[in-house]
Amino acid sequence: MSETNKKYLAWDTSSITGVISAFEVQGTHLNLVATWSLSLETSKHSERLLWSIDTVLQSAGWKLSEIGAIAIGVGPGSFTGLRIGLTTARILAKTLGIPVIPISSMALLARGVIASLEYHPDFDQTLLIAATDATKGEWFTVYGPLKGIRDCVCMAEGDASGIWGRGVTETVMTPEDLFSEIEKKLAKNPEKKWIAIGQSVLRHPELWEKLPQKSRLEVSSLEMHRVQPAILARLAYEAIQQGMLRDPSAIKPRYLRASDAEVKLKKGLLKPSPVHPRGGSA
Repeated sequence: MSETNKKYLAWDTSSITGVISAFEVQGTHLNLVATWSLSLETSKHSERLLWSIDTVLQSAGWKLSEIGAIAIGVGPGSFTGLRIGLTTARILAKTLGIPVIPISSMALLARGVIASLEYHPDFDQTLLIAATDATKGEWFTVYGPLKGIRDCVCMAEGDASGIWGRGVTETVMTPEDLFSEIEKKLAKNPEKKWIAIGQSVLRHPELWEKLPQKSRLEVSSLEMHRVQPAILARLAYEAIQQGMLRDPSAIKPRYLRASDAEVKLKKGLLKPSPVHPRGGSA
């Protein structure tokens, strides 16, 4: 089977909605074969991910041994969800001897609304903000012009290649700081519009009223605030076309900030290991 005629699996478990896709690349054509969505609100990714992967494979009529690569959402997002998703991808990829493809979880969310706005008259003048809860009073966010986010798949890291649109920022910040940045961008062009999507929009609609409402672009879509399996397949396809296939051990989660455990470890607040107590031999 050639590099441009293979079967692929992709999943993202960085948010309350986990998505899985099975797709084929035949020459330059993407064929979406099977998809699955699972909600962290009704079940844990750790309990359902492998079962869901198996369900997708059965729906596609594929064997795991036929998979040419695995695409995985690397965050930013839930620490636990990312660890589960990435660990599963690494183990399966190493076992099968196949590469892994990194996908930005925030780009995945943001790209979902692009298709519905592609031919909107204000497309070139609209700023998109995608935001999800990062706890501790902060949001994970990606923001930038629609035409820039349209080209986003995953940022380059070190010597590894990436695909990222110009003028697009992916970070973690407080709502106040985010709104300040957006207001600055809107002030530069009175004609500029903005649209916001994601968990933070649904949970805190009142906060978004701080931005100029006359410039707000309203779009009605049931799927715009959650990641979509078909979009995941599209981003993975674009990454494959750009040769973003990496060794499983080289894939790292994009946390954007230290976890609680890492913070406590640096502050010396964690108890010594019962197996290797401080001062004992390794």
